[in-house]
Amino acid sequence: MYNWLVFLHIFFAFLFMLAHGVHATVILKFRGEPDPEKCLTFINIWPNSNLIRVLVLLMGIPGLIAAFITPWWKQGWTWGSLVIFVIISYVMFKYGAGYWGIIQGAATRLIEARKTNTNLPAAQKEYDEARNAPHATIVSVVGIVGLAIILWLMRFKPF
Repeated sequence: MYNWLVFLHIFFAFLFMLAHGVHATVILKFRGEPDPEKCLTFINIWPNSNLIRVLVLLMGIPGLIAAFITPWWKQGWTWGSLVIFVIISYVMFKYGAGYWGIIQGAATRLIEARKTNTNLPAAQKEYDEARNAPHATIVSVVGIVGLAIILWLMRFKPF
C-alpha cells in the first residue's frame, strides 16, 4: 500500500505542477504586457483556482498517509517538508493572488481612463507600477526554491 500512496503523491504533484504552470506563465507574462485589455484577457483564460486546491489535497492526503503508515512521521524531514509547504502556500496566496487583484484593478482603471480620456497619465502610471511589482518574482523564487528544498528533504531524508 505504501508504494501506491507514494505513487499517488508523486502523480498528483506532477498534475499540480502542470496545472499551476499555467498560472506561473500568466503571472510572469503580465510584466511584459503593455496592453491592459490583453492583460485582462490573460485573467479571463486563467484556470479555475479550485482545480489547484483539489490537486493540493489529492497530492497531500496520500503523502501524509504514507508518512503515518511508516516511521517517516517520526523524522524531522517529514515535518520540515510540511512546514515549508505551508510557508510556500502562504506566500503564493499573499503575493500571487494579491497580484491578480492589483493587475486587474489597474488594467480596468486604465481602460476606463482611455475611454473617458480622464486621468490618463495617473492610470498609466498605476498600471505600469502594477506590472512591475515584485510579486511575480517573489512567488517564482519562493516556489522554485521551496519545492527544491522539499524534494531534497524527501529524497535524502537528512534528519
